Amino acid sequence: MGTFERVNLFYGVDHQQVYGALEEFWHQEEHTLDPEDIHDVNLDSYALHERRGDWTVLYWTRGWEWDLRRRAQLHVSRAYDCPGLLVFIYDDDFWGCELFHHGTVIDQFQQETGDSGSFFGDLPCQGRPDLLLAQFPALDLDIEHARGYLTQYSIDDPGYQDIDWENDHDPLNTPVRPSDGYGRFEGGVYWDFQNFLGVDHHAPVWRRFTTSQYTRDSAEAGRCS
Repeated sequence: MGTFERVNLFYGVDHQQVYGALEEFWHQEEHTLDPEDIHDVNLDSYALHERRGDWTVLYWTRGWEWDLRRRAQLHVSRAYDCPGLLVFIYDDDFWGCELFHHGTVIDQFQQETGDSGSFFGDLPCQGRPDLLLAQFPALDLDIEHARGYLTQYSIDDPGYQDIDWENDHDPLNTPVRPSDGYGRFEGGVYWDFQNFLGVDHHAPVWRRFTTSQYTRDSAEAGRCS
């Protein structure tokens, strides 16, 4: 089985701010945030990392619920007027991202456009490098590099069929930057793209947690306390 991951990247806010906004959002949705063992990497839980540099990283749980969690990221963005992204990789096959700012979705991208369909439904998902750079002017990102990462393909395209996946130097699948570990048509661009943004995934985990819906008993207890 390949890699299935989804991660939020919040820019310019720290882990405590992110957690506070998430608590507020999930409370509005009648959920609690339940702390888990911070050292148990096998738990199916959110992992909120300490802020490093410009970024605070939040790994999602393994489940692929797609609505509430995206609303939660927008709540964080709205609470602190901060930009950020949701970045995902699906079975090592392809990656994608959703860009947001001011609590609003700005742009979306999905690398593969074939029969797998889009995680963003009927919304455009070509990805716009200019919009990416506009949300993070202080990072001084190279627009040509951004354009290279936001490269789509279709498995039905004859050119895609010509790629030699066993050849790390196939000119049809060159890395965007010399330091990248993957060609631009590979799902592993998920990691190269985050390195391009300056994200540090070695930051310590600050808190692991899950969400759970209020039960009738807990709601009654809250009213009586």
